[in-house]
Amino acid sequence: MFEAIQTLVVGTSVLALAAVAFLFAARRLPAAGRSYGYAAAVAAGAMAATYVAMTATESMAAGAGTDFARFVGYTVIWSVICTVVAGVAGVGRRLAAALLAVVVVRLWITYGSWQVEGTVGSALAIVPFALLLVAIYLLFGPFMRAVSSTSGERQLLYAKLRNLVVLGWLALVVTGLLGEAFGLTTDFVAIVASTYIEAVLLVGFGGIVVRSGRALAATAASGDLNPFMRDGTASGEGLEDRAGSPS
Repeated sequence: MFEAIQTLVVGTSVLALAAVAFLFAARRLPAAGRSYGYAAAVAAGAMAATYVAMTATESMAAGAGTDFARFVGYTVIWSVICTVVAGVAGVGRRLAAALLAVVVVRLWITYGSWQVEGTVGSALAIVPFALLLVAIYLLFGPFMRAVSSTSGERQLLYAKLRNLVVLGWLALVVTGLLGEAFGLTTDFVAIVASTYIEAVLLVGFGGIVVRSGRALAATAASGDLNPFMRDGTASGEGLEDRAGSPS
């Protein structure tokens, strides 16, 4: 228990420092794209706050309280990451909402499957894998088609973020399988592995974003940075309807 708390304290320190660094780095970005730099700071800061909550949870040994706190934190950081990725890709609100819904639902079904034993728990455990495939399809399918018509800098930024996100998903899935599903690792090992993966994910995400000023400026120049404020035609969604309508 003490070693696990030490791991969370280290993770808190790393991500808190990263959040501050991203906050200052965001101020050097072009004004139009600065909000994405702030989003990177919010994601790192949210996970640091999550670690504080996990450290304060009295049921540390059982893992129940820490799991819930971690998944609340996941909901925040993945909402931020999905919004940025969708914004860079240039998709409209429907595709952005689809990705966010798939990711968030997958998170909480995973959490639920860890709390339920027997046939129901086994059935629930299958659903997140299907949703993971759907999310990966969205990133490599419709999102790729949307970003392919944008500038080279923006396409490169999207590719970096997409690859980092998918690798982060896969790493966290493997960690969860080894710990919760198969019981091959102790709670301490699971916490260390998850914390390391989350730190790499969030520091990598923020570092990529704040060093991509030209791509963010191009993204901002093409329309609203918030994909949920765009109509469906931002990424070619709805073109079939428009083409078939009278001029």
